[in-house]
Amino acid sequence: MNQIVALHGFTGQGADFEPLSACLPPGAELTAPDLPGHGSQRLLRDLSAYSLPAHLEIISGAATAPQVTLLGYSMGGRLALHWAIAHPERIRRLILVGASPGLATPEERDERRLGDATLAEFIRTRGLDAFFKYWHNQTFFQPMLRLPKERLDPILARRAQNDPEGLAMSLENVGTGTLPSLWHRLKEIRFPVDLVSGEHDAKFTRIAHEMGAHLPKARHSLIEGAGHAVHLERPSDLAMLLQ
Repeated sequence: MNQIVALHGFTGQGADFEPLSACLPPGAELTAPDLPGHGSQRLLRDLSAYSLPAHLEIISGAATAPQVTLLGYSMGGRLALHWAIAHPERIRRLILVGASPGLATPEERDERRLGDATLAEFIRTRGLDAFFKYWHNQTFFQPMLRLPKERLDPILARRAQNDPEGLAMSLENVGTGTLPSLWHRLKEIRFPVDLVSGEHDAKFTRIAHEMGAHLPKARHSLIEGAGHAVHLERPSDLAMLLQ
């Protein structure tokens, strides 16, 4: 059995991977847990449950096969990279979609942590409608927002189920500014890594190129017509990497 463990991004949930699950090759099985502050875990308030070790425990619990294909999108990609470096013997392949190893310098992390704290407070005080108006205004989400209504509506409905406090706690505890940088660890990775970005996601396409220069066994796939949320916009293209 080829087990694929898929980790969603900030504001998402495991159900985001259902379109991908429908495109999998024979013999593949997809497991997609909800991460703290999201989906079925949106009302989780135990601060310790939001720590990096707690997230890595969730991944360990989901990865029941001796070796897995680990797929992570955005926030889920950062977490996937941390787990893969901690458990290299468990990785068949690592697929990072619109993801990064974090921020390289303490100054960058301090600045981002301050920005994440400000955004967390915005979510708490202004609520989800105001937050998503801001969040979805980012250029790399525009291709997703242009999906046909029958595909877009379920995505937006799932996001609307989020809880402001759960999202704020996630941002404060596993946001890009909080997690340690892994740039210096990339050269240690000996398993195959697929770096995936959308054609209209300039930021993470650049990061993928930079990561590829440090990874011994990496390839970069640029998905035509897609933005940041490749797994939602082009699940069949992403599934081709799982053949």
